[in-house]
Amino acid sequence: MLENLKIKLIKIAKDAEKYNLCIEKIGSFSIKDESSGYVIITPSKIKIEDLCKEHVCVVDLNGNKVETMDGIEPNSDMQMHLDIYKARKDIKAFMHIHPVYATTFAVANKVIPPVTYDAANYGGYIYLANYEKAKTNDPAKDLVERLSTSDACLLESNGVIVVSKDIEDVLSKGRYVEKVAEVYYRALTLNQFKEPKRFTREELMAYLIAQ
Repeated sequence: MLENLKIKLIKIAKDAEKYNLCIEKIGSFSIKDESSGYVIITPSKIKIEDLCKEHVCVVDLNGNKVETMDGIEPNSDMQMHLDIYKARKDIKAFMHIHPVYATTFAVANKVIPPVTYDAANYGGYIYLANYEKAKTNDPAKDLVERLSTSDACLLESNGVIVVSKDIEDVLSKGRYVEKVAEVYYRALTLNQFKEPKRFTREELMAYLIAQ
């Protein structure tokens, strides 16, 4: 079932590890199928490098299992994925990743502002949401709110959420998030924690239009 999307999901997860956005079992990835409404999600307790199609789980938007291998469970972040798919009908792909620089800001509970034009690729500011609340059936109101204006969000003391309307560009958005986080970190360090210039939404949108 949905074999092509399973293959795409595995590639996204393995490429994310290749680009140091996550490692081994840490992280979760999913794709929403537009026609069926089903969600294809990575499993729990399996290293990314060992992922194969049989491990990938298919669930409905209520979390009911549609297709899973015996002994394999959907990722423990599943509810968080489903909440976002329900709240934002335009979203087709979701990543929970832990790149070093962006995660550093998550641990420091510090927002990542748009300090380079690269931030235009995901919406500008990367705000913070509470991780424990995001994992519950609350639903994840805090996370939903943070992702209403940007396709990236920090999870306090944890990692980063990246979402996309286009399955093909969710990985590149994750890479842009980490690039901006690294530049911001280095700029703060170089300038003795003086905040660098921040781009406005208008400036970011003008940049996108010009590309």
